[in-house]
This record gives sequence, C-alpha cells and structure tokens, in this order.
Amino acid sequence: MALINTIRQRSGILVGLVAGGLILFLIGGDLLQLSTIISGKNRTNVGKIAGQKIPLQVYQAQVEQLRRLLPTSTSALEGLIREQAWKQLIAQTTLQKEEAALGLTVSDEELVDMVQGDHIHPELQASFQDPKTKQFDKQRLITYLQNLPQMPAAQQAQWRYFERQLATFRNREKFTQLMQQSALITDLEAQAKQEAAHHPRSVKCLYVPYYSYPDDNVSINDAMLKQYLKAHKSAYQVKESRGIQYISLPIEPTAADQQAFQQELQALKKGFAQARDALTFAQVNTDGPPAAASLQLTAQQLPEVLAQQKNRLKKGHVIGPVQEDAVYKLYRVISLPKQPKQSYKIAVIEKQLTPGDQARDQVFRKADYCASTVQDAAQLAAYADQEGLALQDAQVQANDTQVGTLPQARELVRWLYNDAKVGQVSSVFEVGDNYVVAVMTEHVPAGTAPLAQVRDEIALKVRNEHKASLIMAQLQQTSGETLQEKATQYGKASQLLTVKELCLDDDTLDNAGMARRAIGAAFALQPGERTTVADDNGVLIVELVAKNRVESGEDLKAQKQRLQQLTKTMQPYMVFDALEGLAKVKDNRYRFY
Repeated sequence: MALINTIRQRSGILVGLVAGGLILFLIGGDLLQLSTIISGKNRTNVGKIAGQKIPLQVYQAQVEQLRRLLPTSTSALEGLIREQAWKQLIAQTTLQKEEAALGLTVSDEELVDMVQGDHIHPELQASFQDPKTKQFDKQRLITYLQNLPQMPAAQQAQWRYFERQLATFRNREKFTQLMQQSALITDLEAQAKQEAAHHPRSVKCLYVPYYSYPDDNVSINDAMLKQYLKAHKSAYQVKESRGIQYISLPIEPTAADQQAFQQELQALKKGFAQARDALTFAQVNTDGPPAAASLQLTAQQLPEVLAQQKNRLKKGHVIGPVQEDAVYKLYRVISLPKQPKQSYKIAVIEKQLTPGDQARDQVFRKADYCASTVQDAAQLAAYADQEGLALQDAQVQANDTQVGTLPQARELVRWLYNDAKVGQVSSVFEVGDNYVVAVMTEHVPAGTAPLAQVRDEIALKVRNEHKASLIMAQLQQTSGETLQEKATQYGKASQLLTVKELCLDDDTLDNAGMARRAIGAAFALQPGERTTVADDNGVLIVELVAKNRVESGEDLKAQKQRLQQLTKTMQPYMVFDALEGLAKVKDNRYRFY
C-alpha cells in the first residue's frame, strides 16, 4: 500500500510539498523508479553499471534534477553536474543490489512514523520549525499537509516523489549503519598503534644519494624497461585515454575593435548618466551577472578609483571607464551615506572587449587553411614551426572537459572519442577565444600503460636500481667500523644523518626525502644493529641507536575508542569504493555529451 494512502486511512491527512532544504535531501534517491527503467528495452544507453544498462533518459533525468537545485547553471558547472549525476547512479545501482541481498526493507508503518509519528524524519523537522524558537512544530507540518489540495499540481507531484524516496533513504541509512557497526578495532591493533606512536626510535644513517652517481656510468635499454614494467604492472594501470596534439590560434581584437569599443563605452557612459533608473540600466547593459550591478559598500570597501575621489563624490556621478584586469567598469553613485558607518549605493556596468567579426574571420581563414592542407601529425608540427605557433600535447580521457591548456573543450573531446582515428587531423574547433586544429596521436586502452607513456619514470627507477647495486658494492668495500669511518672512506658523496625521534608513521627523512623502506627497516632492528636499504632517493645504512618511550596521556581504552570511531567514519566510503570497483562500470557518456 502506498504511503500516502496509509496516511489518509490512519489520520485523514492530505499530503503536500515539503519546501526549502528538503529538495537537497531528495538527491541520491531512487530516481524515476531506476530499476524498472534499467530493465526496459531502451537500447540508447550511456553506460553499464554492475551489468545493468543505464538508459540515456535516466541519466538525463538525474542531471536535470541536480540542475534544478542551482539558481544559475554555467558551462563550467555543467561538467560537475553531469559527473555528480553519474556518481549518484553508480551508488543507486550498486547499493540497491546489496540492500536486496541483505534483505533490508522498510514497512508502511515505518514510513508513516517518519512523516507523522514519533520519529519524524530530520528533514521534515528542519522544514517545519517555529520561527521564534527554531524548534520543530508538528502542527505546522500537519497544517501544511492538510492544505495540499490548494497547492499547485507541481508541488503535489514533488511530494509524491518525496514519498517514493523515503524508503530508499531509510534503507541507505540502514546499510550505512550496518557497515559502520561492522567496523572493529581489536585490542592488539590499538596497542600496536599506541606503541608505534609512543615508542620512537633514535637512528643514525649513512646516506648516499643516487644523484651523486653519474648517469653516464649506468647503461639501460628498452628490454630492461619492458621487464621492469611487466614486473610492476600493477603500479602502472591507467584508464582509457587518447593522445592529441594541437595548435591554437588566439582570436584577438584588432585596433578597429578597440576603437569601436572605446566609442561604445563613451556612449554607454552618457546613457548611464542620463538614465532615470540607473540600477535597471546597469543590469540591462552589463556583461557581468545582473545581480552584481548593485553594490552597497562602506568607505573602506570602495574600489580604488572611487576611494581616491571619495570627498568629491555626488549623487548621480558616473566614474569610468576604468580597466580592472580584463574588464572595463563604469560606476554611478546612487546614494551617499548620511552617517560615517552607513554604505554607499553604487550601480556598476562591466564590459569586456571582444574581437569583432572581421578579426574572427581573419583567424578562422588561417585555421581553416591549416585544417584543410595538413594531413598528419608531422605536417601539423611543420606548420606550427613555420607559423611560430606552439604545438601542444595532451592525454585526454572520455569525460574530460579540459584539453591541455584549453578550458571548456568538450566538443574537441567528443570529436576525439566519436569520430577521430589515429593520425587524423580535425576540422576547426572554436574553444573560448581560440580556433584549434588537432590531430589524434594515439589510443591507449585501459590496463597497463604503454612504455612510451611512462618511459621517463621507469627509466629513472631502472637507472636507480642499477646505481643502488653499484653503491652497495662500493659501501661493502669500506672497512670502517663506525658509520663516520665508512662515510670518510666512501667519499664526499656520502652524508651522515641523525634522527632522535623517528616514528613508524613518518615517511621522510631530513635531507633524504621519501624513505619509507628505511624507516620500516629501522623498526625491525635492535639497538646497535644495522641494515642497508635501497630507498627512493638513495642508499642508506640505517643503525638503531635506541628505542625511546614517550609518555602518553591517553590510555589504551581511549586509543581504541578513537580508532574505532575513525574506522566507523571511513567504513561506508571504503565499502562503496570497493562496490564501485566490483561493478565494472562502463562509461559511454561521451557518445552523447
């Protein structure tokens, strides 16, 4: 039985919309009966999650639901909205399966209790507070529900949507609590953590950095690099990506554009000064957000150009145009403060100098000539060199919005993934204030990165491995008993380091940088023992001087409780990350966006 019918049978209450912050609560729910739509026959899919196809209209509905929460939506926000919508669909699909497997359900009685019983949902309580006491007023909720028939149909529909989500939200809460309660810290774990934190070590190290050994003394080849990559492939897993090279031709205003712009500013200044309603005039003519056309500023907050003539300002004065970064501004004084602590009311118009049609046409013809005559990557490189243009490289993933230094380049990314082939040159793309011509250089499938993509990093590691062997061999030939004697015999390249309080959680050593292997080795030693370690930046002979003890004001029980709380907080996120990995998500949104 539907929740709304159950409520009517029990109390006769008519159900209406919960306003305000409730809409935020709805996001993440079982949008548009997701499981029913997913199992339908629609073949237009944006991807697959846990074996279930995600129809385009389901994804679009999720995006639209998020978009409606924002007062304005810019092109920069669109990418974030689409990514968040996709994350929510992943959560919904994976968690629904787990909840079903666990047998988590919500009864009609439980739902009624969440709306009008003894355990009103927190979002409802937050939406119906007494304005004076800020406490939940149940009668306000009842009255609101009773007025549903007089409310617009859209509000009634929103309540019905909320009704469908209550069970989903409660199930999510149960699942989260179940995961949190499964988190466990044993006494031994708490004790080990406490000992690591309060039993630091005093160590001495002889450190020989790799950079002290000449690169020319170490020979490496592709076979060695490939062998290293094969042995460490788990550390070099990458998502699918595509390589691109591109040139960008900036579209810049001409001298004629600048002159016309200055004339426009002067005409606008005159109209601004004569306008009866200066604020409305500013809102209509500004290039910035209309809401930013009205300012209320104290004397200390005035822009510099107004502050400089603060004592001469009068009502109706127009100041400008003033260039502030890439924006030109006109200010008109609406009113002056009658007392020192009151505010100035200022109307402001922002204008930006943009290239005219002639400037755009000139640059476009040049870019179009390039796109129509260049046939491959080599020719694009030659053209860039001939014209003095920078040839830029980028590695692009399917849902990127930025390509190299080009922001908001989504159309270029879509070409790369929908139409391009390796070696193919694009047509002209307009990206911001640039015309762009690009060529696809490679397709990198998901999995182990190709050697070419990680060559420099692996070459450094392989070279350092060989340096470590040579350095260790040289250190073994030293006959000194102390680290000081060994350092003297080895030569100037060696350094002596002393650390009086080294903790197991540390990951760096002063002057040696990242040294996790050496630090871990130190905690396995007894006082007076030594070991030699090849670490990230060099070879270290580590000698344990003493095991110290730092008194702690926290007993073992408090330590365990703190760790337990931290684990409970992290557990749901870790579980979801694991579920997302097991879901084998296939993202094909690039076909549509």
